Amino acid sequence: MKITTKSILLISALTTSAFLIYALYKGIILYFVNEALEDTFVGGSTSNISIILWFIISGILMLITSMFLFFLKIKDLKSQKTIVIGLIFFWFLISFFSIFVTFSNLWITLLTSSIGIISFLASKNLKKEIIAELNKKGLTEKEIYLLQKLAGISKK
Repeated sequence: MKITTKSILLISALTTSAFLIYALYKGIILYFVNEALEDTFVGGSTSNISIILWFIISGILMLITSMFLFFLKIKDLKSQKTIVIGLIFFWFLISFFSIFVTFSNLWITLLTSSIGIISFLASKNLKKEIIAELNKKGLTEKEIYLLQKLAGISKK
């Protein structure tokens, strides 16, 4: 199964944008509920902390989504490998915390775990690409000289 770095970054961006839409939805609903409660006989000032937190979460998710989209422009394979390894840890960390925070929403844990597994497969494919590129490129004169010096062979 050939999974490219571009595809895993797009999958990650789509997933975080779905979470972004959900967080914005929750924040907007809470805002309107808060406004409706202020117009009732209860009166008084209500706490806006949960509304602010949902909008902060959506802002963070917007930054993460844009970061995934900016990572699409990176062409260096070693940099892509570092990014994909970071993605593996990111998605497994999110799935680990989602077990404890929202265990009732098991689909979040399954979704983030499956993206982590796909990221792991993408890193294996990327490792093969890096090896193939290095084999195709061959050794430079400096590398040959250093290997000969390491082996104790003097060039005549």
